Amino acid sequence: MSKLVVLELGEGDFGQQGFPVTLQIAEDGEPSSIKITGSLPAAPQLEQSYKDWQSSYSRYRRSGSPMRLEAADAEIINIGDFRDECQEAGRILSDTLNDWLKSNSFTDIREEFFQKIKSDEKIRILLQTDEHLLWKLPWSLWELLLQDYKYAEIALSPRKYEPPSEKYQIRKRKIKILAIIGNSQGINVAADQQILNQQLPDANIEFLVEPSRNQLNDKLWEQTWDILFFAGHSESQDDANQGWLKINKDETLSIQDLKFALDKAIAKGLSLAIFNSCDGLGLAAELSAMQIPQMIVMRESIPDEVAQEFLKHFLKAFARGQSLYLAVREARERLQGLEGKFPCASWLPVIFQNPASTPLTWIPRKYAPKFSTVMAASVAVAVLVLGVRYLGLLQPLELKAYDQMMQLRPDEEIDHRILVVEVTQKDIDAQDKKERGSSSLTVSTFTKLLNNIQKYKPHYIGLVQDLDTPEQVVFRKNLEKLFEENSNLYALCGGKNIAQGDVSGNPPSSKDAFGFSDVFKDGDQVLRRYVWYQNSQDTRCSTPYAFSLILALQYLEAKETKYQVTSKKQLQIGNVILPRLQKRAGGYQPLDNHGYQMLLNYRTSYGQLNKITDFTPVENFISSHPPSELANLVKDRIVIIGVTDKEFAKDNLFQTPYNQKITPVWVHAQMVSQILSAVQDKRPLLSVWSDWEDILWICGWSFVGGLIVWRIRGAIRIGVAIFVAIAILYSSCFLLFIQGLWVPFVPSVLVLITITGIFIVYIQYQEGKKFKV
Repeated sequence: MSKLVVLELGEGDFGQQGFPVTLQIAEDGEPSSIKITGSLPAAPQLEQSYKDWQSSYSRYRRSGSPMRLEAADAEIINIGDFRDECQEAGRILSDTLNDWLKSNSFTDIREEFFQKIKSDEKIRILLQTDEHLLWKLPWSLWELLLQDYKYAEIALSPRKYEPPSEKYQIRKRKIKILAIIGNSQGINVAADQQILNQQLPDANIEFLVEPSRNQLNDKLWEQTWDILFFAGHSESQDDANQGWLKINKDETLSIQDLKFALDKAIAKGLSLAIFNSCDGLGLAAELSAMQIPQMIVMRESIPDEVAQEFLKHFLKAFARGQSLYLAVREARERLQGLEGKFPCASWLPVIFQNPASTPLTWIPRKYAPKFSTVMAASVAVAVLVLGVRYLGLLQPLELKAYDQMMQLRPDEEIDHRILVVEVTQKDIDAQDKKERGSSSLTVSTFTKLLNNIQKYKPHYIGLVQDLDTPEQVVFRKNLEKLFEENSNLYALCGGKNIAQGDVSGNPPSSKDAFGFSDVFKDGDQVLRRYVWYQNSQDTRCSTPYAFSLILALQYLEAKETKYQVTSKKQLQIGNVILPRLQKRAGGYQPLDNHGYQMLLNYRTSYGQLNKITDFTPVENFISSHPPSELANLVKDRIVIIGVTDKEFAKDNLFQTPYNQKITPVWVHAQMVSQILSAVQDKRPLLSVWSDWEDILWICGWSFVGGLIVWRIRGAIRIGVAIFVAIAILYSSCFLLFIQGLWVPFVPSVLVLITITGIFIVYIQYQEGKKFKV
């Protein structure tokens, strides 16, 4: 928070009495918390130093530099040594002023100032006095402010004042400025007009060029103005009680000549008057009596070039949100660079403030792109991202996002319709190695296992054992009798060639004892898809259906659920139609969609993929004392037999979206459970939108990003809005995913970030253009 310091200098003089001084310190906008009194002694030498400097400055200004003084007074003579003389007189005045402010009678005030105010605080200092010579002193040269307080600026103020009728602050709407361009004889006021247009592109500026008195009077009466600006010739009485404006070649007006019009303008909200013209203290004195909140004037006559440079730097700082006081200080101090040519230029600008008014603030209007521009850019960005997606460049990211959503899904209950009989390492080691060979089960072990399982009356038994390898030829011959005797036994066969085609023929029947086990892994070797039908050239498979689908269909048929191939070549089970991934499906851009594939809708229990069903080892069935709970585990269930030891099956492990590797038996258990749950439990199968639905979704989020940058101003606010939008997007995608729909997340995030990033850079570029020097 900034500080307000009031230095009130009472009645007195430089010759004999000096001046009583009261210091008050408060938080800006709060009542005074500190009050201390002191004095400044008589200082006739200071008065004389000022007069000497003013005399040398007057000689200098008549030496040839264009001044914004009454045009008739501009006498042209040679510069000679007047510049050096003025600079030396200025140095003496500065030293004399600082010596005066070091007086013993002023020590308490100076020390209190040091103790109560930190050097890095923003400080408004109001010098309240009615002595016109005190107004004319260069208070900005006070060493205390120059050396220790870089964020302080002094303003002049009358001792007698009244609060304005209202407190005004320039808001985000376009502000209104009445700019009066007066008599330009000998000076370039057109430059002021150009500076106003360049530095304030968001302001509503109306220019009156050399208006008549009546024209100016009508403008002040008829419209509401926030700022009054004047550039041209002006002057004040020596005692600074009255000033005049040269509004055109023929008319010179005092403030009193416009009193009623100015009173009306102030009552309607006029908050700031800027007189970028010579010798404005008399103008300020008259206008302050009307309780205008603040003014900026020049203490003395001002060179044309200095006036233009001050205006340019002040407007640049002020329109960017700098406080009025710090904007004036910055612009004033920048004039020091001109003092080699124009002595004491940085002394001239000064603020005149009504103490009861709060400092004026300009809230910068951020550049707002047109709606049509935003929408066109949103479409362009969406098309660009869709093109990148079409080329498959986003597929790795989309699959990673898919995996993450998989992992975030909640656990589900165990599927009690399935029992996995685990072939563990212990079971493998318990068999004769020579008879077993490289398989996990010998014929004798499997026969005994099968017979014992059948005692408990399962619905169907599936053997996850590759019967097509050379080592299994003998095993297969011996199994033929088992298949003939056990009509509910199913096993794997391996398809060699896969061809594109439609579902044809009839669904699998109870005579089809074999199903294929082919799978397609993605480029990162993760299993995300389930192939449930393919046209195979391998005649050893009697059905083109997957092993897991056959088990599920036979189980459902036993539960009186019908299934059929529809006229559209789709497999319908009850009310569920199995989806088929197309060439371009969701994040797969493109997809090798040979056969009929759908997304594998994994389920987890206890955070694991291999605990989704009941399970028990082989040894429990071939033991001489089988556990009593086997009857409940087997009766009316699908029993799937396969290796669960990861070391034995290390060459056949499958990587999943959960960063868990599982053996084939658990893959088939997942596939069977997916079909059963979809038909009987209405658990959704995973599907994707059509291409057009994806395109509309991605374009929609691009428009959301465009609307954010169109409606919200400021990089931080836009960033927060985009963060919220991404959170909503992800939540929407995840909720849809739980319901069985995989919608584009990565492309949608990409269009959001891209469109906002482009417009943040574009807006900053446009903002920079507004304040070109």
